[in-house]
Amino acid sequence: MTRRASLILAVLLLPACHRQQQSAPAVQTAAVARQTIVVDVEATGVIQPINAVQVRSKASGQIVKMPVSTGSMVKPGDLLVQIDPRQVQSMYDQALAARDAAQTNLEVTQTQLKRQQELFDERVLTATDLETARLAFANAQSQLASAKANLDVAKIALEDATIRAPIAGTVLDKEVSLGQVISSATASYGGGTTLLTMADLSEILDSTLVNESDVGNVKPGQSAAITVDAYPNHVFRGVVQKIAPEATVQQSVTMFPALIKIDNTEGLLMPGMNSDVSILVQERDNALAVPNDAIRSPRDAPAAASALGLDPAVVRKSVQDQLAAAGIGGKRGGDTAASGSDILRTSATGAAGATGATGAAGATGAAGARGTRGGAAGRGGDSASRRGGASSGASSQGGDRSSGGAARGSQAGVSRLGNATDLGPGGTNGSRPGLVFVAQNQTFEPRLVLLGISNYDVTEVVSGVKEGDRVALVTAAMLAQKRGQFQERVRGMTALPGTSGNQTSGTARSSGGSPRP
Repeated sequence: MTRRASLILAVLLLPACHRQQQSAPAVQTAAVARQTIVVDVEATGVIQPINAVQVRSKASGQIVKMPVSTGSMVKPGDLLVQIDPRQVQSMYDQALAARDAAQTNLEVTQTQLKRQQELFDERVLTATDLETARLAFANAQSQLASAKANLDVAKIALEDATIRAPIAGTVLDKEVSLGQVISSATASYGGGTTLLTMADLSEILDSTLVNESDVGNVKPGQSAAITVDAYPNHVFRGVVQKIAPEATVQQSVTMFPALIKIDNTEGLLMPGMNSDVSILVQERDNALAVPNDAIRSPRDAPAAASALGLDPAVVRKSVQDQLAAAGIGGKRGGDTAASGSDILRTSATGAAGATGATGAAGATGAAGARGTRGGAAGRGGDSASRRGGASSGASSQGGDRSSGGAARGSQAGVSRLGNATDLGPGGTNGSRPGLVFVAQNQTFEPRLVLLGISNYDVTEVVSGVKEGDRVALVTAAMLAQKRGQFQERVRGMTALPGTSGNQTSGTARSSGGSPRP
Protein backbone atom coordinates (compact mmCIF):
# COMPACT_ATOMS: atom_id res chain seq x y z
CA MET A 1 0.00 0.00 0.00
CA THR A 2 2.80 2.39 0.77
CA ARG A 3 4.48 1.88 -2.60
CA ARG A 4 1.18 2.31 -4.46
CA ALA A 5 0.40 5.54 -2.57
CA SER A 6 3.85 6.89 -3.44
CA LEU A 7 3.26 6.23 -7.13
CA ILE A 8 -0.10 7.99 -7.05
CA LEU A 9 1.43 10.98 -5.26
CA ALA A 10 4.25 11.19 -7.85
CA VAL A 11 1.74 11.18 -10.71
CA LEU A 12 -0.25 13.97 -9.08
CA LEU A 13 2.85 16.09 -8.48
CA LEU A 14 4.22 15.85 -12.03
CA PRO A 15 1.80 18.44 -13.57
CA ALA A 16 2.38 20.80 -10.66
CA CYS A 17 6.17 20.59 -11.14
CA HIS A 18 5.74 21.11 -14.86
CA ARG A 19 3.63 24.22 -14.27
CA GLN A 20 6.22 25.53 -11.84
CA GLN A 21 8.98 25.12 -14.42
CA GLN A 22 6.85 26.94 -17.02
CA SER A 23 6.13 29.79 -14.60
CA ALA A 24 9.83 30.50 -14.20
CA PRO A 25 11.11 30.81 -17.79
CA ALA A 26 14.77 31.47 -18.60
CA VAL A 27 15.07 35.18 -19.41
CA GLN A 28 18.05 36.79 -21.09
CA THR A 29 19.33 40.06 -19.67
CA ALA A 30 21.54 42.85 -20.94
CA ALA A 31 23.55 45.49 -19.12
CA VAL A 32 22.74 49.19 -19.32
CA ALA A 33 25.87 50.75 -20.84
CA ARG A 34 27.07 54.01 -22.34
CA GLN A 35 27.74 54.22 -26.05
CA THR A 36 27.37 56.44 -29.09
CA ILE A 37 23.89 56.23 -30.61
CA VAL A 38 23.62 57.07 -34.29
CA VAL A 39 20.18 57.57 -35.81
CA ASP A 40 20.16 57.40 -39.59
CA VAL A 41 17.85 56.87 -42.54
CA GLU A 42 18.81 54.18 -45.00
CA ALA A 43 17.91 54.43 -48.67
CA THR A 44 19.09 53.44 -52.12
CA GLY A 45 20.02 55.73 -54.97
CA VAL A 46 21.70 56.17 -58.35
CA ILE A 47 24.74 58.33 -59.10
CA GLN A 48 23.95 61.12 -61.56
CA PRO A 49 25.91 64.10 -62.97
CA ILE A 50 24.90 67.51 -61.69
CA ASN A 51 24.72 69.11 -65.13
CA ALA A 52 24.79 66.80 -68.13
CA VAL A 53 25.13 68.80 -71.39
CA GLN A 54 23.91 67.48 -74.73
CA VAL A 55 26.11 69.03 -77.40
CA ARG A 56 24.42 69.73 -80.74
CA SER A 57 25.48 71.63 -83.85
CA LYS A 58 23.87 74.76 -85.22
CA ALA A 59 25.39 73.93 -88.61
CA SER A 60 24.56 71.14 -91.02
CA GLY A 61 27.08 69.15 -92.94
CA GLN A 62 29.61 66.36 -92.84
CA ILE A 63 31.87 65.77 -89.85
CA VAL A 64 35.48 66.06 -91.01
CA LYS A 65 37.23 66.05 -87.63
CA MET A 66 36.32 64.62 -84.21
CA PRO A 67 39.32 64.32 -81.85
CA VAL A 68 37.34 63.18 -78.76
CA SER A 69 35.79 59.86 -77.76
CA THR A 70 33.77 58.48 -74.85
CA GLY A 71 35.64 59.12 -71.61
CA SER A 72 37.76 61.98 -72.95
CA MET A 73 38.33 64.82 -70.50
CA VAL A 74 38.18 68.27 -72.08
CA LYS A 75 38.62 71.87 -71.04
CA PRO A 76 36.40 74.81 -72.08
CA GLY A 77 37.15 75.72 -75.71
CA ASP A 78 38.66 72.37 -76.72
CA LEU A 79 37.67 71.14 -80.18
CA LEU A 80 34.93 68.53 -80.13
CA VAL A 81 33.64 68.32 -83.71
CA GLN A 82 34.63 70.04 -86.97
CA ILE A 83 31.98 70.21 -89.72
CA ASP A 84 32.98 70.70 -93.36
CA PRO A 85 33.47 74.50 -93.48
CA ARG A 86 33.71 75.05 -97.26
CA GLN A 87 30.16 76.23 -97.86
CA VAL A 88 30.00 78.53 -94.86
CA GLN A 89 33.48 79.82 -95.69
CA SER A 90 32.31 80.78 -99.17
CA MET A 91 29.29 82.55 -97.73
CA TYR A 92 31.57 84.41 -95.38
CA ASP A 93 33.90 85.49 -98.18
CA GLN A 94 30.94 86.78 -100.20
CA ALA A 95 29.58 88.71 -97.23
CA LEU A 96 33.01 90.17 -96.58
CA ALA A 97 33.35 91.34 -100.20
CA ALA A 98 29.85 92.84 -100.13
CA ARG A 99 30.72 94.70 -96.99
CA ASP A 100 33.89 96.13 -98.55
CA ALA A 101 31.97 97.21 -101.66
CA ALA A 102 29.30 98.88 -99.56
CA GLN A 103 31.97 100.70 -97.60
CA THR A 104 33.57 102.01 -100.80
CA ASN A 105 30.20 103.03 -102.22
CA LEU A 106 29.46 104.96 -99.06
CA GLU A 107 32.74 106.84 -99.29
CA VAL A 108 32.08 107.74 -102.97
CA THR A 109 28.53 108.93 -102.39
CA GLN A 110 29.69 110.94 -99.40
CA THR A 111 32.24 112.73 -101.60
CA GLN A 112 29.65 113.34 -104.29
CA LEU A 113 27.21 114.76 -101.77
CA LYS A 114 29.86 117.16 -100.50
CA ARG A 115 30.62 118.35 -104.06
CA GLN A 116 26.94 118.77 -104.88
CA GLN A 117 26.45 120.82 -101.73
CA GLU A 118 29.27 123.21 -102.74
CA LEU A 119 27.84 123.63 -106.23
CA PHE A 120 24.37 124.25 -104.83
CA ASP A 121 25.80 126.94 -102.53
CA GLU A 122 27.31 128.63 -105.63
CA ARG A 123 23.90 128.43 -107.31
CA VAL A 124 25.24 126.18 -110.06
CA LEU A 125 23.02 123.16 -109.27
CA THR A 126 19.35 123.03 -108.54
CA ALA A 127 17.75 121.77 -105.37
CA THR A 128 16.62 118.62 -107.19
CA ASP A 129 20.21 117.65 -107.97
CA LEU A 130 21.20 118.12 -104.31
CA GLU A 131 18.31 116.00 -103.12
CA THR A 132 19.32 113.21 -105.52
CA ALA A 133 22.86 113.24 -104.10
CA ARG A 134 21.53 113.07 -100.54
CA LEU A 135 19.31 110.08 -101.43
CA ALA A 136 22.25 108.24 -102.96
CA PHE A 137 24.29 108.81 -99.80
CA ALA A 138 21.46 107.46 -97.59
CA ASN A 139 21.14 104.37 -99.78
CA ALA A 140 24.88 103.79 -99.50
CA GLN A 141 24.65 103.95 -95.70
CA SER A 142 21.80 101.43 -95.73
CA GLN A 143 23.72 99.07 -98.01
CA LEU A 144 26.74 99.22 -95.74
CA ALA A 145 24.65 98.41 -92.65
CA SER A 146 23.02 95.47 -94.46
CA ALA A 147 26.40 94.20 -95.66
CA LYS A 148 27.80 94.35 -92.14
CA ALA A 149 24.83 92.37 -90.79
CA ASN A 150 25.23 89.73 -93.50
CA LEU A 151 28.91 89.50 -92.70
CA ASP A 152 28.14 88.94 -88.99
CA VAL A 153 25.67 86.17 -89.87
CA ALA A 154 28.19 84.52 -92.17
CA LYS A 155 30.86 84.79 -89.48
CA ILE A 156 28.58 83.10 -86.91
CA ALA A 157 27.76 80.32 -89.41
CA LEU A 158 31.47 79.80 -90.01
CA GLU A 159 32.16 79.64 -86.28
CA ASP A 160 29.24 77.22 -85.77
CA ALA A 161 30.94 74.74 -88.03
CA THR A 162 33.54 74.32 -85.30
CA ILE A 163 31.99 72.87 -82.10
CA ARG A 164 34.03 73.44 -78.95
CA ALA A 165 33.56 72.29 -75.36
CA PRO A 166 31.19 74.61 -73.45
CA ILE A 167 32.40 73.40 -70.04
CA ALA A 168 35.21 71.41 -68.50
CA GLY A 169 34.17 67.82 -68.07
CA THR A 170 34.11 64.27 -69.37
CA VAL A 171 32.53 62.96 -72.55
CA LEU A 172 29.88 60.51 -71.33
CA ASP A 173 28.44 59.41 -74.65
CA LYS A 174 29.35 59.95 -78.30
CA GLU A 175 26.47 59.46 -80.73
CA VAL A 176 28.10 60.41 -84.08
CA SER A 177 31.17 59.30 -85.98
CA LEU A 178 33.71 60.80 -88.34
CA GLY A 179 32.24 61.29 -91.84
CA GLN A 180 28.62 61.33 -90.67
CA VAL A 181 26.31 64.03 -92.09
CA ILE A 182 24.39 65.84 -89.37
CA SER A 183 21.44 68.23 -89.37
CA SER A 184 21.27 71.63 -87.75
CA ALA A 185 19.71 71.95 -84.32
CA THR A 186 18.21 75.34 -85.24
CA ALA A 187 17.12 74.85 -88.84
CA SER A 188 15.76 71.29 -88.76
CA TYR A 189 12.53 70.07 -87.20
CA GLY A 190 13.12 67.96 -84.08
CA GLY A 191 16.17 69.71 -82.68
CA GLY A 192 18.84 68.32 -84.98
CA THR A 193 21.45 65.68 -84.28
CA THR A 194 22.90 65.16 -80.80
CA LEU A 195 26.66 64.90 -81.18
CA LEU A 196 27.70 63.87 -77.67
CA THR A 197 26.85 64.20 -73.98
CA MET A 198 29.31 65.55 -71.46
CA ALA A 199 29.30 66.54 -67.80
CA ASP A 200 31.57 67.77 -65.03
CA LEU A 201 32.10 64.75 -62.77
CA SER A 202 34.14 66.51 -60.09
CA GLU A 203 30.86 67.07 -58.21
CA ILE A 204 27.97 64.71 -58.75
CA LEU A 205 24.55 63.94 -57.29
CA ASP A 206 23.09 60.85 -55.74
CA SER A 207 19.41 60.66 -56.60
CA THR A 208 18.08 58.79 -53.57
CA LEU A 209 14.61 57.40 -52.95
CA VAL A 210 13.59 57.83 -49.30
CA ASN A 211 10.68 55.86 -47.85
CA GLU A 212 7.73 58.07 -46.93
CA SER A 213 7.95 56.87 -43.32
CA ASP A 214 11.48 58.32 -43.09
CA VAL A 215 11.18 61.46 -45.22
CA GLY A 216 10.03 63.53 -42.24
CA ASN A 217 13.46 63.04 -40.65
CA VAL A 218 15.44 64.10 -43.75
CA LYS A 219 16.36 67.78 -44.05
CA PRO A 220 18.62 69.75 -46.42
CA GLY A 221 22.12 70.17 -45.03
CA GLN A 222 22.29 66.76 -43.31
CA SER A 223 25.41 64.72 -43.97
CA ALA A 224 25.22 61.37 -45.74
CA ALA A 225 27.48 58.38 -46.22
CA ILE A 226 27.37 56.68 -49.61
CA THR A 227 28.75 53.31 -50.63
CA VAL A 228 28.75 51.64 -54.04
CA ASP A 229 29.38 48.05 -55.05
CA ALA A 230 32.50 49.00 -57.01
CA TYR A 231 34.23 50.28 -53.84
CA PRO A 232 32.62 48.42 -50.90
CA ASN A 233 35.29 49.57 -48.42
CA HIS A 234 35.23 53.23 -49.46
CA VAL A 235 32.71 55.58 -47.87
CA PHE A 236 31.89 58.72 -49.86
CA ARG A 237 30.60 61.78 -48.04
CA GLY A 238 27.80 64.00 -49.23
CA VAL A 239 25.29 66.63 -48.16
CA VAL A 240 21.53 66.56 -48.71
CA GLN A 241 20.65 69.28 -51.21
CA LYS A 242 16.86 69.05 -51.38
CA ILE A 243 13.88 66.73 -51.09
CA ALA A 244 11.39 66.58 -53.93
CA PRO A 245 7.92 67.86 -52.94
CA GLU A 246 6.14 65.15 -54.95
CA ALA A 247 6.38 61.44 -54.26
CA THR A 248 6.99 58.64 -56.71
CA VAL A 249 5.38 55.22 -56.39
CA GLN A 250 7.35 52.09 -57.23
CA GLN A 251 5.68 48.69 -56.86
CA SER A 252 3.02 50.17 -54.55
CA VAL A 253 5.74 51.72 -52.33
CA THR A 254 5.65 55.51 -51.91
CA MET A 255 9.09 57.11 -52.06
CA PHE A 256 10.38 60.69 -52.10
CA PRO A 257 13.42 61.56 -54.26
CA ALA A 258 16.23 63.32 -52.41
CA LEU A 259 19.32 64.81 -54.04
CA ILE A 260 22.67 64.41 -52.27
CA LYS A 261 25.69 66.34 -53.52
CA ILE A 262 28.93 64.35 -53.40
CA ASP A 263 32.53 65.51 -53.79
CA ASN A 264 34.04 63.33 -56.52
CA THR A 265 37.44 64.93 -56.97
CA GLU A 266 38.98 61.44 -56.93
CA GLY A 267 36.92 60.57 -59.99
CA LEU A 268 35.87 57.17 -58.63
CA LEU A 269 32.11 57.60 -58.89
CA MET A 270 30.54 57.31 -62.32
CA PRO A 271 26.99 58.06 -63.48
CA GLY A 272 24.63 55.12 -63.28
CA MET A 273 26.22 53.44 -60.25
CA ASN A 274 23.75 52.09 -57.71
CA SER A 275 24.40 53.28 -54.17
CA ASP A 276 23.45 52.58 -50.58
CA VAL A 277 22.86 55.80 -48.68
CA SER A 278 22.84 56.43 -44.94
CA ILE A 279 21.63 59.92 -44.00
CA LEU A 280 22.65 61.00 -40.50
CA VAL A 281 19.60 62.26 -38.62
CA GLN A 282 20.95 62.52 -35.07
CA GLU A 283 23.96 61.39 -33.06
CA ARG A 284 24.39 61.22 -29.30
CA ASP A 285 27.80 60.51 -27.71
CA ASN A 286 28.22 58.75 -24.36
CA ALA A 287 24.51 58.06 -24.07
CA LEU A 288 23.06 55.57 -21.60
CA ALA A 289 21.58 52.89 -23.85
CA VAL A 290 19.59 49.67 -23.56
CA PRO A 291 18.64 47.17 -26.28
CA ASN A 292 15.28 47.78 -27.92
CA ASP A 293 14.10 44.33 -26.84
CA ALA A 294 14.38 45.42 -23.21
CA ILE A 295 11.92 48.29 -23.66
CA ARG A 296 8.19 47.77 -23.53
CA SER A 297 5.26 50.13 -23.55
CA PRO A 298 3.53 50.69 -20.20
CA ARG A 299 0.48 49.21 -21.92
CA ASP A 300 2.39 45.93 -22.20
CA ALA A 301 3.02 45.65 -18.46
CA PRO A 302 0.63 42.73 -17.75
CA ALA A 303 1.73 40.71 -20.77
CA ALA A 304 5.42 41.35 -20.05
CA ALA A 305 4.88 40.38 -16.40
CA SER A 306 3.39 37.05 -17.49
CA ALA A 307 6.30 36.44 -19.84
CA LEU A 308 8.75 37.00 -16.96
CA GLY A 309 6.81 34.86 -14.50
CA LEU A 310 5.65 37.84 -12.42
CA ASP A 311 2.21 38.62 -11.05
CA PRO A 312 0.48 40.79 -13.72
CA ALA A 313 -1.73 42.50 -11.13
CA VAL A 314 1.23 43.49 -8.95
CA VAL A 315 3.22 44.75 -11.95
CA ARG A 316 0.24 46.67 -13.26
CA LYS A 317 -0.25 48.37 -9.90
CA SER A 318 3.45 49.26 -9.67
CA VAL A 319 3.52 50.77 -13.15
CA GLN A 320 0.30 52.67 -12.46
CA ASP A 321 1.83 54.18 -9.32
CA GLN A 322 5.02 55.16 -11.18
CA LEU A 323 3.01 56.80 -13.96
CA ALA A 324 1.04 58.79 -11.39
CA ALA A 325 4.22 59.79 -9.54
CA ALA A 326 5.82 60.95 -12.80
CA GLY A 327 2.78 63.09 -13.62
CA ILE A 328 2.12 61.22 -16.85
CA GLY A 329 -1.55 61.11 -17.56
CA GLY A 330 -2.64 63.96 -19.79
CA LYS A 331 -2.59 64.11 -23.52
CA ARG A 332 -0.86 66.98 -25.22
CA GLY A 333 -2.66 69.78 -26.90
CA GLY A 334 -5.50 70.04 -24.37
CA ASP A 335 -6.98 66.62 -25.12
CA THR A 336 -9.03 64.70 -22.61
CA ALA A 337 -6.93 63.70 -19.63
CA ALA A 338 -6.18 60.06 -18.93
CA SER A 339 -4.90 58.53 -15.72
CA GLY A 340 -2.22 55.91 -15.37
CA SER A 341 -4.91 53.27 -14.94
CA ASP A 342 -6.49 54.39 -18.23
CA ILE A 343 -3.17 53.92 -19.98
CA LEU A 344 -2.89 50.36 -18.70
CA ARG A 345 -6.57 49.46 -19.02
CA THR A 346 -6.59 48.24 -22.60
CA SER A 347 -3.66 45.95 -21.97
CA ALA A 348 -5.20 44.58 -18.76
CA THR A 349 -8.53 43.75 -20.41
CA GLY A 350 -6.90 42.15 -23.41
CA ALA A 351 -8.12 44.63 -26.04
CA ALA A 352 -4.63 45.67 -26.98
CA GLY A 353 -3.52 42.07 -26.81
CA ALA A 354 -6.04 41.13 -29.49
CA THR A 355 -4.46 43.59 -31.88
CA GLY A 356 -0.99 42.34 -31.08
CA ALA A 357 -1.87 38.66 -31.46
CA THR A 358 -3.46 39.10 -34.88
CA GLY A 359 -0.66 41.35 -36.11
CA ALA A 360 3.10 40.93 -35.87
CA ALA A 361 4.70 39.63 -32.71
CA GLY A 362 5.61 42.67 -30.72
CA ALA A 363 2.63 44.89 -31.50
CA THR A 364 1.39 46.81 -28.53
CA GLY A 365 -2.27 47.15 -29.25
CA ALA A 366 -4.25 50.04 -30.58
CA ALA A 367 -2.03 52.75 -29.13
CA GLY A 368 1.18 51.07 -30.23
CA ALA A 369 -0.17 50.72 -33.74
CA ARG A 370 -0.43 54.49 -33.90
CA GLY A 371 3.36 54.74 -33.72
CA THR A 372 4.97 56.25 -36.78
CA ARG A 373 5.09 54.08 -39.79
CA GLY A 374 8.87 53.72 -39.93
CA GLY A 375 8.55 50.44 -38.04
CA ALA A 376 4.88 49.92 -38.78
CA ALA A 377 3.11 48.70 -41.85
CA GLY A 378 6.19 47.46 -43.80
CA ARG A 379 4.94 48.80 -47.14
CA GLY A 380 5.26 46.49 -50.10
CA GLY A 381 7.89 44.47 -48.30
CA ASP A 382 10.49 47.22 -48.71
CA SER A 383 10.12 48.97 -45.42
CA ALA A 384 9.45 45.70 -43.62
CA SER A 385 12.48 44.03 -45.13
CA ARG A 386 14.87 46.86 -44.35
CA ARG A 387 13.38 48.27 -41.22
CA GLY A 388 11.89 45.01 -39.96
CA GLY A 389 8.90 46.50 -38.20
CA ALA A 390 9.01 47.98 -34.72
CA SER A 391 10.53 45.77 -32.11
CA SER A 392 8.14 47.15 -29.51
CA GLY A 393 5.77 49.59 -31.04
CA ALA A 394 3.50 48.75 -33.99
CA SER A 395 1.69 46.04 -35.89
CA SER A 396 3.61 45.10 -39.04
CA GLN A 397 2.18 43.24 -42.00
CA GLY A 398 5.39 41.31 -42.33
CA GLY A 399 4.88 39.36 -39.07
CA ASP A 400 7.44 38.60 -36.39
CA ARG A 401 10.85 38.54 -38.03
CA SER A 402 12.79 37.19 -35.09
CA SER A 403 11.84 35.15 -32.05
CA GLY A 404 14.87 36.57 -30.31
CA GLY A 405 13.58 40.09 -30.71
CA ALA A 406 15.95 41.09 -33.48
CA ALA A 407 13.19 42.86 -35.36
CA ARG A 408 14.26 46.39 -35.89
CA GLY A 409 12.34 49.52 -36.80
CA SER A 410 13.51 52.81 -38.20
CA GLN A 411 14.26 55.74 -35.95
CA ALA A 412 10.78 57.05 -36.56
CA GLY A 413 9.09 53.88 -35.37
CA VAL A 414 11.39 51.71 -33.31
CA SER A 415 10.41 51.53 -29.67
CA ARG A 416 7.99 54.41 -29.96
CA LEU A 417 6.32 52.71 -27.03
CA GLY A 418 2.71 53.58 -27.56
CA ASN A 419 3.51 57.07 -28.85
CA ALA A 420 4.50 59.66 -26.26
CA THR A 421 1.69 61.97 -27.36
CA ASP A 422 -0.79 59.46 -25.98
CA LEU A 423 0.94 59.23 -22.64
CA GLY A 424 1.45 62.86 -21.78
CA PRO A 425 4.52 65.11 -21.69
CA GLY A 426 6.89 62.52 -20.30
CA GLY A 427 9.92 64.80 -20.14
CA THR A 428 11.64 67.34 -22.34
CA ASN A 429 13.68 67.28 -25.53
CA GLY A 430 11.40 64.68 -27.12
CA SER A 431 11.74 62.12 -24.31
CA ARG A 432 8.91 59.64 -23.89
CA PRO A 433 7.99 57.06 -21.26
CA GLY A 434 8.85 53.41 -21.49
CA LEU A 435 8.99 50.33 -19.28
CA VAL A 436 11.95 48.09 -18.45
CA PHE A 437 12.33 45.22 -16.02
CA VAL A 438 15.47 45.51 -13.87
CA ALA A 439 16.98 42.36 -12.39
CA GLN A 440 16.71 42.45 -8.57
CA ASN A 441 17.56 39.44 -6.35
CA GLN A 442 16.53 36.62 -8.71
CA THR A 443 13.44 38.51 -9.87
CA PHE A 444 12.60 41.54 -11.98
CA GLU A 445 11.35 44.95 -10.91
CA PRO A 446 9.22 47.03 -13.34
CA ARG A 447 10.83 50.42 -13.81
CA LEU A 448 9.33 53.42 -15.62
CA VAL A 449 12.02 55.19 -17.70
CA LEU A 450 12.22 58.23 -19.95
CA LEU A 451 13.58 57.48 -23.41
CA GLY A 452 15.49 59.66 -25.84
CA ILE A 453 16.66 58.90 -29.36
CA SER A 454 16.69 55.38 -30.75
CA ASN A 455 18.03 53.51 -33.73
CA TYR A 456 17.59 50.00 -35.06
CA ASP A 457 19.30 48.34 -32.10
CA VAL A 458 19.35 50.48 -28.96
CA THR A 459 17.46 53.33 -27.31
CA GLU A 460 18.76 56.11 -25.11
CA VAL A 461 17.53 56.11 -21.51
CA VAL A 462 17.30 59.63 -20.08
CA SER A 463 16.34 58.58 -16.57
CA GLY A 464 15.06 55.61 -14.57
CA VAL A 465 18.07 53.28 -14.65
CA LYS A 466 21.80 53.64 -14.08
CA GLU A 467 24.85 52.28 -15.80
CA GLY A 468 25.50 48.65 -14.94
CA ASP A 469 21.87 47.69 -14.24
CA ARG A 470 20.76 44.52 -15.97
CA VAL A 471 17.43 44.60 -17.76
CA ALA A 472 15.31 41.72 -19.04
CA LEU A 473 14.97 41.16 -22.79
CA VAL A 474 11.24 40.71 -23.25
CA THR A 475 11.04 39.83 -26.92
CA ALA A 476 8.09 40.45 -29.16
CA ALA A 477 7.58 36.70 -29.56
CA MET A 478 7.24 36.27 -25.80
CA LEU A 479 4.56 38.95 -25.62
CA ALA A 480 2.67 37.47 -28.57
CA GLN A 481 2.71 34.05 -26.93
CA LYS A 482 1.30 35.42 -23.68
CA ARG A 483 -1.40 37.33 -25.51
CA GLY A 484 -2.35 34.20 -27.41
CA GLN A 485 -2.61 32.24 -24.17
CA PHE A 486 -4.73 35.01 -22.65
CA GLN A 487 -7.10 34.95 -25.60
CA GLU A 488 -7.43 31.16 -25.38
CA ARG A 489 -8.39 31.48 -21.74
CA VAL A 490 -10.94 34.20 -22.56
CA ARG A 491 -12.50 32.07 -25.28
CA GLY A 492 -12.62 29.12 -22.94
CA MET A 493 -14.32 31.19 -20.24
CA THR A 494 -16.93 32.60 -22.65
CA ALA A 495 -17.97 29.16 -24.05
CA LEU A 496 -21.39 27.94 -22.90
CA PRO A 497 -21.08 25.18 -20.29
CA GLY A 498 -22.24 21.71 -21.38
CA THR A 499 -22.66 22.78 -25.02
CA SER A 500 -20.79 19.84 -26.50
CA GLY A 501 -22.46 17.37 -24.11
CA ASN A 502 -25.92 18.63 -24.98
CA GLN A 503 -25.17 18.34 -28.68
CA THR A 504 -23.94 14.77 -28.21
CA SER A 505 -26.99 13.78 -26.19
CA GLY A 506 -29.26 15.36 -28.75
CA THR A 507 -27.58 13.50 -31.53
CA ALA A 508 -27.85 10.21 -29.72
CA ARG A 509 -31.55 10.77 -29.05
CA SER A 510 -32.28 11.74 -32.62
CA SER A 511 -30.44 8.79 -34.07
CA GLY A 512 -31.61 6.15 -31.65
CA GLY A 513 -35.09 7.38 -30.85
CA SER A 514 -35.20 5.58 -27.51
CA PRO A 515 -34.12 6.61 -24.03
CA ARG A 516 -30.67 5.59 -22.82
CA PRO A 517 -30.58 2.75 -20.29
